[in-house]
Amino acid sequence: MPDGEQRNSLIAAAASLMEEAERPEKITSRQIAARAGTNAAMINYYFGSKDALLAKAVEKILDAASGIFRYSSDSSDPPKGRLRRILRQICGVVLKYRRYTKVYVPHLLLEAPIDLPQYILPEIREYFGGSRCEVAYRVAAYQMISFLQLAFYRSDEFLRYTGVDLSEKDACEQLIDWELEQFLPEGEPS
Repeated sequence: MPDGEQRNSLIAAAASLMEEAERPEKITSRQIAARAGTNAAMINYYFGSKDALLAKAVEKILDAASGIFRYSSDSSDPPKGRLRRILRQICGVVLKYRRYTKVYVPHLLLEAPIDLPQYILPEIREYFGGSRCEVAYRVAAYQMISFLQLAFYRSDEFLRYTGVDLSEKDACEQLIDWELEQFLPEGEPS
């Protein structure tokens, strides 16, 4: 099997196993390799680790399921409203695919390029109207996104600590509203 074909076969095998699994984080390299018709060593060869492959498979599942990461905003809304809508859509995708959180979020937080905050940077820049430096905008975007990622990853402990149940859409939306008030308080430039 050619290299690209074998790589894609591993991603497809991991994705299909994840869609079938009750607990995707428990999938083994052997299961993936058997489904792909190759040996487990190919996982490390192409992806460096099983976790990186599983993260790639989740990415494939999410890309197929949602256009959230290609979000285009309505510029007639104020920046804070657009940001609220983007964050709510991201959380909607996380809720829909909640069972992949334990597999994907550690990869996003610890290994993947820091890309997701880029999607909210324009709204943060516009909200502050040039009153801060670019690093401040980027740090705020990173803090907002990584906080949500970590809260979803540790949702059981987050519930124990805060009483906020992130398996409920209304609670997620309330959390986003609180977060926006922390980072983009009323009275700041818009």
